[in-house]
Amino acid sequence: MNDGLSTSRHEKRAPEDMTMEEKGGEEGQVSHAPEEGAAVSDYFAFTEIFKRVLSTADHELEASNLYLFWSALGAGGALGLTFLARVIFTESAGEMEPGIVGNILYPIGFLIIVLGRYQLFTENTLTPVVLVLTRLASLANLLRLWVVVFVGNMVGAILVAAAIAYSNVLTPERTLKAMEMSHHAVETPWLEIFYRGIIAGSIVAAMVWLVHAVRDSIGRAMVIYVLMYFIGVGSFFHVITSSIEAFYAAFSDPEVSFWALWPSFVAPVLLGNTIGGIVFVAVLNYAQFAEHKDGKMLERYGDKLGVRAWLFGNGKVHD
Repeated sequence: MNDGLSTSRHEKRAPEDMTMEEKGGEEGQVSHAPEEGAAVSDYFAFTEIFKRVLSTADHELEASNLYLFWSALGAGGALGLTFLARVIFTESAGEMEPGIVGNILYPIGFLIIVLGRYQLFTENTLTPVVLVLTRLASLANLLRLWVVVFVGNMVGAILVAAAIAYSNVLTPERTLKAMEMSHHAVETPWLEIFYRGIIAGSIVAAMVWLVHAVRDSIGRAMVIYVLMYFIGVGSFFHVITSSIEAFYAAFSDPEVSFWALWPSFVAPVLLGNTIGGIVFVAVLNYAQFAEHKDGKMLERYGDKLGVRAWLFGNGKVHD
């Protein structure tokens, strides 16, 4: 009894009002605590991320050429915003070349592409490498995907570079800055372009993997922003965004040959990006794949393709 009122034995009491005996007899113990428990993970395990990557790879390899081309064309055009943002912010900040401020909106084109699910050569086209490396999809189909997406991206890049060069969207001061930036890019030595392209390709591949590891759109946007901002600040070369700069120089300066840019600039960036992305996929994803190659995760793909089917097989990833 307490002040004439009875207290129910089931009445809830605050922990600070409970006696040691009620807490369980020892400090730090609570009576009636469950003997077993389970923690709900708030992030994906490797196998879950891998499944999501494989699902994206399926979609890429089974898409029609027409869909791939138009989606890639849009992606190439979207990266024109990245070029414009670099020019505008670099000139406004008074930087000699794009730096901390000048690259602040470098990721804008990538945000549009990744969140909008457009086709970008160094982004979506790397996920199918996992299936090809494990001989669950054909090399011929992967090459088809690469060629169609790359052509679409480059057509979009050429069109947007021409539109910026032949219009008055930039002020005279910003036009001058754009010329300085584009000339700096095309005058970079071949091997330096290639090595910077390798780093950029690996960063993009890491971004693709992490995007599949994130549950919400805000988290994905943060991953895209941070990693793509690093490409800009680090002056690494991405084959589409950097080609827009190079093509702008060709359209703005008669002394810069449009056709000469392909072997001297586009080729080293393309090779570097491709190698960097494939190495990342092979080292991280394919190495981890060995842990799960006999599990249920890949049952729907059936047996590995024979050598002939792997090299020259049709567009089907699975039955």
